[in-house]
Parts: sequence; structure tokens; C-alpha cells
Amino acid sequence: MERLSEMGSLSTEELYEQTRIPRSSVYRVASILESLGYLTRIINGGEHRWQIDLRFLNLSAGILNRLDVKTELKDVLVGLANDTKEIVQLAIYENGMVRIVDNVRKHRSIINVAHEGSLLPVNTCVAGFVFAAYMSDEELDALLEETELPQQTEFTITDKTKFKAAMVRVRKDGYAVDDQFYAIGHRCIGAPIFNHLGTVIAVINISGHVKTISDDKTEAFAAQVKQRAQEGSALLGYVPQAVSLPQD
Repeated sequence: MERLSEMGSLSTEELYEQTRIPRSSVYRVASILESLGYLTRIINGGEHRWQIDLRFLNLSAGILNRLDVKTELKDVLVGLANDTKEIVQLAIYENGMVRIVDNVRKHRSIINVAHEGSLLPVNTCVAGFVFAAYMSDEELDALLEETELPQQTEFTITDKTKFKAAMVRVRKDGYAVDDQFYAIGHRCIGAPIFNHLGTVIAVINISGHVKTISDDKTEAFAAQVKQRAQEGSALLGYVPQAVSLPQD
């Protein structure tokens, strides 16, 4: 794939020379990758040439971003865990869902959280609310048109109009609260992490029981989460003036 990226396109014979996949199989393999959306076929003068499709590039970028962000922000996550004595999670947005890419459990907790690698619907976790809140109106409308909002608990917001309305509060406050949307007795507070382009590239959140992240402590916890999120954004080169929030 690296050679294909460098050359722009390769013929079937050139793919054989680069990969040493048997000649009888290389065309079949390329055709399968084409059907999956990872290669594009170009026919020029009867010759079949292949180039990397946008889907593969997006997949590669997502993997690289996930690994880089997780590494860069590790100290920030540990710091927040020590600040709050709660579980800290890091999440990214992936094809209309939320992917948990790191969990930091430095202190005892009476709850269980989604494990690293879990893929969650946007309405069942605090990160989903944050990602959705910082989308443009067009992006949010497209997400809600293509995505179902499943009922995880009795408190999960499944009505798309109510979900969209909740985004206004998240943008105003700069953080979101998952109040038992994911599990009964479970509360999370999350804030956005921006990259150097002013794009929300990840969400950092604390997860705990409603007895430890109680109503009277939510504001103080939110301030700690936002502070660590700002530190993480700075590590990724974010300049506050660069971000442009969607209009209400």
C-alpha cells in the first residue's frame, strides 16, 4: 500500500511485482479490495490500473490519529484521574459512532465502564454529545438522518429533536453530562479536545457513580475536566481563536 500511495496507481502486473502475490490471485484480490471500497480501478487503453480509494486513506488517518492522540494525551488523562479520583476515558469519533481509545483507572471505583475499543452510539455516552455539539448544523442533520438513537436506559435521549436541542447547552457550557444515559447509576462529564485546526479530535471525560459525581459536585468536576481538556488541546497545537462554533 505504501508503494501504491507513492506511485498514485499501479497496473495488475506492477502489483504482482510489488506484492509477490501469485499472478493468478493478484487481480482477484485487487477486485475484492475494489468492492470493499479500498481500491479504485482505472481502465486506460485496455490496461487495468489500481489506486488507493478515499476510504482506505480515511481508515489510515483514523488509526494514526487514534494512536497519536492516545500517546500525546496520556499524561493529561492520568492527571485528571488523580485530580478527580474517578475513571478517565478518551474517545474519538468514528463513522457516526464513538470509539473508546483509552481508559485510566488510577483509583477504586464502584462502576464499570465501556472497555477500550468499544464502539458506542452517540446518544449513549458523554463523548457523543460533545462531538455532536461541535458539528456544523449540516453535519449534525446528516448524522441524525443516518443514525438511530437506541434506548440504552430509561434516561437515554432517543428523540432526535430533544437530542439536537441538548447540543445548545453543551456548546454554551463547554462540556456535556451523561446522566445515566449509558447505565443506571452512572454519570460522566466530558469536554472537547481540539487539534491545531480547531477541530474536535477527541473527548476526555470522567466516569463515576452518581453518588461520587453528585449534583452538587458536577460544576466543580466540570471545571477540572475542562481545564485538562484545554491542556490536551494545547499539546495538540490548538489556538483558541482558531475554533468556530456552529451557530444556534
